[in-house]
Amino acid sequence: MQSLKLSAPFIGLFSTGLLCLGLYGMSVESAPFLRTAGTAPDRLQAVASQPDVPFLSSKRALGLYEVDCHRLAFEPTAEPIPFEDRPRLNEGCYERAKSLVEAAPGNAILWLSLARFAATDAARRDETFRAIELSRAYGPWQHALAADRAQLISLMPDAPPAIKAIADADIETLAASYQGRDDLAKIYIATPDRRDRITAAIERRPVSEQNQFLGLVRRTMQ
Repeated sequence: MQSLKLSAPFIGLFSTGLLCLGLYGMSVESAPFLRTAGTAPDRLQAVASQPDVPFLSSKRALGLYEVDCHRLAFEPTAEPIPFEDRPRLNEGCYERAKSLVEAAPGNAILWLSLARFAATDAARRDETFRAIELSRAYGPWQHALAADRAQLISLMPDAPPAIKAIADADIETLAASYQGRDDLAKIYIATPDRRDRITAAIERRPVSEQNQFLGLVRRTMQ
């Protein structure tokens, strides 16, 4: 009985310590969200002032990156960032993307995000191409990534043959599904220089899918 009485204070102290650690972890995780709540300019300021968020590899931090960087930079429905502020956003998000791929090097989405922000600086072309290659290596069959990669590569006429081959492989991936063909129809309209390659991939599909693609192109042009 005596030993139990002596251990009770120790157990209480140990439990208090665990609680404090848990509260500290929650404060670290939630602090970036509290700092970036608000309008697009608020989030831009947070990105520019602290590009390397602590515990950036956690799920919450990945969500933060999605809101602060990916949507802010690329989503058509996002609150627009003034043209003069884009360089600060691109640089801050580029630094965050680098931290993320170091923490989660097998994540194809993060490699593609790094490629998209690296592509905003012509001096980072080699890094952009490497990130595209790793995105394809880790996510070859995800049609959403395939569409984004193909569109990104279409914006870089200086891409080497190995990178253009990735775009070709992604086009084949897109041609195999309805959603992918819908994405291809948009790329077909937006980038005329890719039309021959897209047409070749579609012609290898069944006739019903070829006709479906033609309908998607007509709908997109309306």
